[in-house]
Amino acid sequence: MIGSRAKFHFDNIYEQMNRKIGPYVLYQIGDLCCEPGYIVEPHRQKVYEISYIVSGNGVFQTDGVKVNVSKGMLYINRIGEKHEISSSTGEPLRYFYLGFTFADSSENEIVAKQKSFFDDPKNRMVDNAIGIQDLFMKMFTEMIAQDSFTEVMLETCMQQILIKTCRIFSQKKYHTYRINNDYTDQKLVYDIVHYIDTQTEDIRDLSGLSKIFGYSYTGIAQKFLSVMGETLKSYYSKRRFEKAKESILKGNSITMTAEIVGYKSIHAFSRAFNDHTGMTPTGFKKWAEANKQSSL
Repeated sequence: MIGSRAKFHFDNIYEQMNRKIGPYVLYQIGDLCCEPGYIVEPHRQKVYEISYIVSGNGVFQTDGVKVNVSKGMLYINRIGEKHEISSSTGEPLRYFYLGFTFADSSENEIVAKQKSFFDDPKNRMVDNAIGIQDLFMKMFTEMIAQDSFTEVMLETCMQQILIKTCRIFSQKKYHTYRINNDYTDQKLVYDIVHYIDTQTEDIRDLSGLSKIFGYSYTGIAQKFLSVMGETLKSYYSKRRFEKAKESILKGNSITMTAEIVGYKSIHAFSRAFNDHTGMTPTGFKKWAEANKQSSL
């Protein structure tokens, strides 16, 4: 890699270790936050690789074909492809990546389907990759834990990431929640609530619900208020800060937590968190730690 140095790089490489995890071989997993203009030199892929764009913009190039990438996109590389990356100078990339191969897919139908998917050159990139970020972060946590349960949990995490990737490409724009004409208001609002509850970290603009559910944003907001007795914005805000509290309690930094719940500025996040909870993120962290100790 050349260019400006990375801001931070959580990287685990297993090329020499040939680390077998269930039906998979883990080669590399990491979290790279780039400085402006950071470049990953051209290299030939030895393994399959999944990249998820957490934030920023840049260009991924595979076998001479350039693709502009941005937040929420999922990108796949296959064995033998020539790949390179360049980060934007204005909004630098941060992305998660997972490099792997299959140990043996011949006797496992599910793994065979996964391998077939990753071998298909049509499966290159998709945007709005809902839900994949949390799965990566769970796997990062397991990489750090390193206890007697680590191998089992890593296999589970890898399996979930690979299956989720296959589903994202097949479902594209979250077809599960397409609305039929016979939907009642209650069913629509139930689906919206479930969507917000399970995809909080991927929602950055509530107006985007219009595209997903097939109604105008005004119509969705009115139906939500009628059924739930509170505004859509209020409900989303509560879930957003519940997610922020969960992140802090898991030990994530305030900066990372702000990014997870969609704040570009840690100062804006701190003000909003204080307005919603009555204490700053740092104050909440200290309060939670004190209560944990007092209950021991």
